[in-house]
Amino acid sequence: MKRTRPGNVFFYLLCLTLTFQACQRGVVYQDHHNLPSEGWEHQDGILFETNIDDTLSLHELYLDVRNTTDYAYSNLFLFLEIAFPDGRMLRDTIECVLADKRGQWTGRGFGHVRANRFLFRDDVWFPQEGVYRFRLYHGMRHELLEGISDIGIRIEKK
Repeated sequence: MKRTRPGNVFFYLLCLTLTFQACQRGVVYQDHHNLPSEGWEHQDGILFETNIDDTLSLHELYLDVRNTTDYAYSNLFLFLEIAFPDGRMLRDTIECVLADKRGQWTGRGFGHVRANRFLFRDDVWFPQEGVYRFRLYHGMRHELLEGISDIGIRIEKK
């Protein structure tokens, strides 16, 4: 049996990483925040900021949610505030379905963590160049929300 040398493993991982990055050329912005293990407080907004300089192209906005199988609900309501470079604000409510009607978790993953990507808005046009701020709050009934481990935003050029 032929043994793999550590240098070969590094080379294969490097090739895999470069291939993965090449597949994400349409990604304009992507970031996520790990939430505290003890829970996400209702008043603690999660802030994402990005500079947008393309005012001609259409984009798609996604929300990435990672939850544990200990999460007590089948959905997650989020309040999203978008601050434009000129100070205008847009507010929206988003429902993310994390389990089907039979109680089976959606998304990918194994063990006790599941990851979902939700298309929030399609055909988004950014009318101004500058810094856009996206702030997410959970909209669930309990002040402290347990079982959501990560929240992220992804913007792709269409």
